[in-house]
Amino acid sequence: MSNILVTGSTGLLGSEILALDSSLSAPTHEELDITDSASIDRALEKYSPDTILHLAAATKPPEHEKHPELGIVTNIIGTANIARACVTRGIRLVYTSTDYLYVGKGPHKEDEPVKAPYNFAWSKLGGEAAVALVPNHLILRLSFGPVPFPWEQVYAGQYNSKLYVDEIAPLVLGVTKSAAEGTMNVGGPRSSLEEYARRTKPTIGTIPKPEWVPQDTSLDISFMLQTLGISSPTSLFKHA
Repeated sequence: MSNILVTGSTGLLGSEILALDSSLSAPTHEELDITDSASIDRALEKYSPDTILHLAAATKPPEHEKHPELGIVTNIIGTANIARACVTRGIRLVYTSTDYLYVGKGPHKEDEPVKAPYNFAWSKLGGEAAVALVPNHLILRLSFGPVPFPWEQVYAGQYNSKLYVDEIAPLVLGVTKSAAEGTMNVGGPRSSLEEYARRTKPTIGTIPKPEWVPQDTSLDISFMLQTLGISSPTSLFKHA
């Protein structure tokens, strides 16, 4: 059985994943600070993982626009620190990235060209570059949000593959435990943002989409479905 260590285990996704498997190692920020290489080395000596699921990140896009150094220090350098430790210790690295990298009409395949629309996405793409140097790595481009949908309005005419966090958590854990390598899209079937929101907030309203927001980040999830042996994408939905 794999010994999996999770960084960022107190976040939205990490909390859901820990609730699914009590055997996961989940060091606190005090035990493992991804911006401190010595802290990482001490934590890996203590927990001796053979796989790291790297969730720790600065994840609020508006903060990255105001303070670009946040993405550099945490999401790029911090991820590179984790990647370095994995290379030197022979640890498998699973890294969670974003679906906001694809351009044009979806569903998008993992090998398509990518372009980040804003600083947060650039920082996650920078992390991908470091992770790609780790043998036996797996980069997960995720599409998810909190449950229930937290806002009163959504952008009209935007398409994606969003799942709610309690829907995507078992998928992330499943592919982390698999032998899959490379880059994998993780999400649900293509839908509009409005359709996604209405699954938990039926009275949702719509507003015009800003120019900078990608119109279609929907994902080709064939690799994920094959890896997990899922035949029906709609079976991923827990919320009607």
